[in-house]
Amino acid sequence: MGERRGRIVLLCLILASNASAHSWYSGKTDPVLHLKCCGDRDCHPVASGDVRSTRQGYYVRQPQPYSRNDPAAGEWFIPWDRVQAAPDDQYHICETLYPTFRVGRYRLRWTCFFAPRTTG
Repeated sequence: MGERRGRIVLLCLILASNASAHSWYSGKTDPVLHLKCCGDRDCHPVASGDVRSTRQGYYVRQPQPYSRNDPAAGEWFIPWDRVQAAPDDQYHICETLYPTFRVGRYRLRWTCFFAPRTTG
């Protein structure tokens, strides 16, 4: 019984630390479209190798296609006026699934993007 209780406590601690790790996403909105970023479930860090900066904004490599039948996703363009400062000096993106014209099919779209304050 004690071993099981220990595992439950450990699991709760892990889940609690993951939930608060990026709680700063909560309450954030896109600065131009004023869409909610959604928070911990839809937002995550992005490797700096998946981001490139240009004069017009950032290009971020899209995740793998949502469906095996979809083509390679390519990159998302994020204009400068929609970039927000990340408090931890890492890149972060928030993604949401939107329905497509095909019934039962969804596509990922970005809603918010955060960049280190030292880039640009």
